[in-house]
Amino acid sequence: MKKRCKNSEGVCQEWPKSGKLKRNMDKTLNTLGRLLKNEGGVIYAYVLTTVEKEGNCFVQTGSAPNFQGGWITLCTCKRLMRTFRSSEGWKGVWIAGFTSVKTWGDHRNYLFYLTRAKYVFRSHKELWDWLNPQARAAKNARLNSCGDIYEPKRTNKDEFRASEYYPPTENHVHAGNNDWSKDIEYSSKGKRPALLVGNPDFCFLWSQPKIYFENKLPRSKKWEDIQEFIQLLVGK
Repeated sequence: MKKRCKNSEGVCQEWPKSGKLKRNMDKTLNTLGRLLKNEGGVIYAYVLTTVEKEGNCFVQTGSAPNFQGGWITLCTCKRLMRTFRSSEGWKGVWIAGFTSVKTWGDHRNYLFYLTRAKYVFRSHKELWDWLNPQARAAKNARLNSCGDIYEPKRTNKDEFRASEYYPPTENHVHAGNNDWSKDIEYSSKGKRPALLVGNPDFCFLWSQPKIYFENKLPRSKKWEDIQEFIQLLVGK
């Protein structure tokens, strides 16, 4: 199988080379505030454990958030959090991911990505059917070590059963302990985690430490208004 994301230290995701995701990379806090000054909405923030430091840059060694194929998607991480709302209830909600305080060595939680959910799907099959061929290829866990979409078999009869999907490539980040099957079958109190696709107009990535949370960020936290959240950020 083709391995799309790999560096000398192991697997990692490639940074966008073009398009809106590329243009929205590494914004300063002032620019971000200006771009979002008229926006509102609930925001969930959490700490990523898969972002590492390599030289002067961050490296995303996990599959989620996945920023391949022109879309930011959240399909293989924060399973419980993604059950907090119905599928429709996630539309328009913001999600922010921060680095661990140990990542950069200065005990700060740096903003790694920010997105606003625009499209929401119930299953990997539903999302697979919606994606265009280029995005499928870029995000396919069967082909990519950091892929976050599982390819359904043609005979797929149960979209929430792992056996109805092709397994990920051998060195996929969720291949161990059959963890990938949980991405497909997980439920909490009868609720399935929504698969989230960000609005490209409101998708931001940071490859370097430019914005951090004023205080130590809890494991996860929710604010009712993104403007309140932005006031708690500090530009470096």
